[in-house]
Amino acid sequence: MEEPVVGEVFVPTVEEEGGNIIGLGVFSSESIAMNVLKDYFKHSWKGKILSANLARWEVDLIGHDGLTLLAKWSCQICPMCERPTFWIDLDHFSALCYGTACGAWMEDNIYEEDVIDIGVPTIRWLHQSRSIKQAMIEFRKKKVEMRAAAGDHDDDLVTTAMEDAKTRMERLMRKEGLTSLGDALGAGISEEE
Repeated sequence: MEEPVVGEVFVPTVEEEGGNIIGLGVFSSESIAMNVLKDYFKHSWKGKILSANLARWEVDLIGHDGLTLLAKWSCQICPMCERPTFWIDLDHFSALCYGTACGAWMEDNIYEEDVIDIGVPTIRWLHQSRSIKQAMIEFRKKKVEMRAAAGDHDDDLVTTAMEDAKTRMERLMRKEGLTSLGDALGAGISEEE
């Protein structure tokens, strides 16, 4: 029985600080490899990731003749959420924050060559700039404006939510007759009240 012919494979990789290269798998489809890589981008804040590549390898060729680099990205700190989830496509100028609560983006305008479009979908904000530097300034100005509008309310909401969770945990522990968090974790507290 003859084996299926595989002409090429797609390999997404990321580079960590210190030069360590992490392969994310070998895939028969470029779209699957791209989806795996973009899913990894969402978690880039957990490590010290510097860059990423997507390569196509032709099978059964010796050396680097079979390698074609399809795309390169650089990981940067997002100008809005300040997490290392802002991935810049180095071949086709564009950038996107893969942080789940942000989504800030930047790309060349398709109609005007010297215009850069930027935006933050979560707040429905769009802007146009004449340079990358100006685009980053506009992002930062919008972030400062949002923080000023929020005031100290964010801290109050977090504190209240934490206090509510602690009160609920204590109530559940009393209901189960437990005296410490270690006992609660060992006994598997029921979520029912």
